[in-house]
Amino acid sequence: MRIFGFIACAGMMVWIMDGAAGIAAFLDAVSLAIVFGGGLAFAVAKGGFNQNRNQALLNFAEGAVYWGWLGLIAGCVGIAANLKELSVLGPAASIAFLTVFYGYTVKWSVMAVIGQNDP
Repeated sequence: MRIFGFIACAGMMVWIMDGAAGIAAFLDAVSLAIVFGGGLAFAVAKGGFNQNRNQALLNFAEGAVYWGWLGLIAGCVGIAANLKELSVLGPAASIAFLTVFYGYTVKWSVMAVIGQNDP
């Protein structure tokens, strides 16, 4: 039954994303690299290479959220550094927010897959 809930939630998220700005607006390679690379590095740093699968996934999810927030802060610094050109403010802000979105999406997905509540 859990898989049906996960599919329903994922479908709703895709529907919301499409209605808000189109799916393409939510795809950014740099933001994905920040969240996934940072989450992976955090998981290894926190648990090493000898952790079980569930613990590794939980550490990865935790790191993805941390790196999502760090990406937002870095994006905001980039925005502040380039305030002379207001035409880039919108796209830069949307990319900065995507890292937080990706981080929490990763955490939600991991928690749903392994069936653990947020501590």
